Amino acid sequence: MEAALSRLTQLGQSHVSALDSCMRYMAANAWVGGGAPAFAQALAARRASLQLAFQSAAELIAQRIGQLGGQARVPAFSTSVSVAAAQPSSFSGMDVTAMGRLVADLQRAGQELPQAGQRLAAELSALCISSPSARQVGDAGVWAEEQVGDLRQRLAVIQQTHDIGTASQATAAFGLFGGHAPDANGVGKLTAAAAGGDVAALKALVDLQRTGKDTTLAGRLSVWWRQLGPLAQGQLMNASPSLVGSLNGLPAVDRDRANRAYLAAQKTAIPLEIQRLRASSVKLGAETKKLSDQMAGIRDPYQKYGLSQRLERLRESSARLEESIKEQELKMRQLVAVEKGMARGGQNGRPSALLLQLELGGLGKTAVSFGNPDEADNLAIYVPGTGTKLEGFGGADSDAERAGAMWDQASRFKPDKKIASIAWLGYEAPQWGWSLVDLNRTPGLPIAAVKGAPLLASFTDGLRAAHKAASGVRFTVLGHSYGSTTVGAAAQLRPHSLADQLIFVGSPGGGASKAKDLKVNSVWVGESPNDVVGDIGSLAPVLGADPSATDFGAPQFYVEGSGGFFYNFESHSNYWDKESDSLANIGYLINGQYGRLIPFPGSSGSTVVTPPPPVAPPTSSPSMSHVMPAKKPSPHPLPSPAPAGE
Repeated sequence: MEAALSRLTQLGQSHVSALDSCMRYMAANAWVGGGAPAFAQALAARRASLQLAFQSAAELIAQRIGQLGGQARVPAFSTSVSVAAAQPSSFSGMDVTAMGRLVADLQRAGQELPQAGQRLAAELSALCISSPSARQVGDAGVWAEEQVGDLRQRLAVIQQTHDIGTASQATAAFGLFGGHAPDANGVGKLTAAAAGGDVAALKALVDLQRTGKDTTLAGRLSVWWRQLGPLAQGQLMNASPSLVGSLNGLPAVDRDRANRAYLAAQKTAIPLEIQRLRASSVKLGAETKKLSDQMAGIRDPYQKYGLSQRLERLRESSARLEESIKEQELKMRQLVAVEKGMARGGQNGRPSALLLQLELGGLGKTAVSFGNPDEADNLAIYVPGTGTKLEGFGGADSDAERAGAMWDQASRFKPDKKIASIAWLGYEAPQWGWSLVDLNRTPGLPIAAVKGAPLLASFTDGLRAAHKAASGVRFTVLGHSYGSTTVGAAAQLRPHSLADQLIFVGSPGGGASKAKDLKVNSVWVGESPNDVVGDIGSLAPVLGADPSATDFGAPQFYVEGSGGFFYNFESHSNYWDKESDSLANIGYLINGQYGRLIPFPGSSGSTVVTPPPPVAPPTSSPSMSHVMPAKKPSPHPLPSPAPAGE
């Protein structure tokens, strides 16, 4: 009996620490998302069960020895897992090598523990002792082996994508432990169905994305897409390029490929549809005229009434056809505008444009990037305001050109950095005149911003998930005019994660009372002294407090005035004028070059004229001598005409 206890003690001490190294890997990497907590909890439970099994078996044998009049000392079958506390550093990804060792150690445990369980069962059986201990040891091994296949496959995908040995946070979290992640929204089932070509599942993913409720969705989609492989990816692109191109979290080059395919298909299909509709309209017009002529010669009121009813239906059909023709013509104009906007890339040193989103019809939606956002060191998103629509996307002073100008400046000031600048028209911006027909869509209320905020938040989720670097991207979101209200609302949906920095220009209200409420490291404000829209927040803070007010708590950068001494709408759109101090300062801010900001005239390089921002400062503290003096200029008379757009 004592010999059996000795053999069991040796067996237990040889295997009780089989899962310890895996626990250390989990603790050392401080996993906090993507199913890692659930995996760590399951691992800890199996480890505890393993140790308890050997402890319980030894105590049963010792108890039997005691019943026979002997004495036996039962050793402790517990081990400690100690790791150094995680220290903050610039590294935010995953050590693929360490995770490879975790998988290898799990596999070793999966091979050894079932054998240990069998040996334990034999010892207990020989002593006629009934205990679940042997099964618990074997089960721990079976569980470990079950994890190996899935984890190894996931790790292989990460290694293929990140040959430098690191992965981004999103890829690490869901890439390795996604099989254990909670899935309240059923994303796993939807992605599995979508992988099989289910277009309805793809649409459901896009619809879920639009709600902005699932902060993990972009990370899941990023990993799911990489795990599909090129063949399945191509099949999905061919089946539904518009939906694939809309999925946040996919690599920018793949979204561009899908959206360009959709654009090309629509460019061919829309003229054919217009031709078909016009032919139907001509035919219907002929029928209408024939019936109208026929009615002119009929005097029987009953017969005439029946024909008049038919004539009315024909006219209604004709009206619907005309509306359909106008809708298709609108889509064609939108396509042309997008192509013009994209053509602003690939010239004068700018990189070729990437088409990250395209939705035709209505006001239309798109996102175009100059520079690859997945590889960028400094990444900026420009969000436009009231009056913006897809038809005007590609003009001389268009959204595309403004984003391009931001790339120009940032790249000129930091030629050693990879820059990406995105024009994001991904929400339904309010239009001038809407307030006369629909108060819910007026520029004077924050409703459009609240509706657009989840769309912007989801888009930025996707950019972070798709980014290839483990750390180091500097993320700026710039909102112009009503776009700043949308940006402010999105920042509050993603506290501390929407961006590293916000820039408001010509803002009627940033969607918050104080800069600190936006939960972003750095908030900057630029406002022309002649900009009528920029002072709306000080008169009626319906869209949030005026960001240029001193008590808002955000530093200002210099913007020169234009158009004389009076308020005007021209100055509301001049923030991107070539060779302007305003555009230069935007470029410096994107790069975090706060010490190079062009100061306000008359400011002293050593004089602090406003308090520092109330939120955490940027990575390199800005010189506060470049901010706006505390006293705002006195208001000027407002012009009477409203602008056609911003």
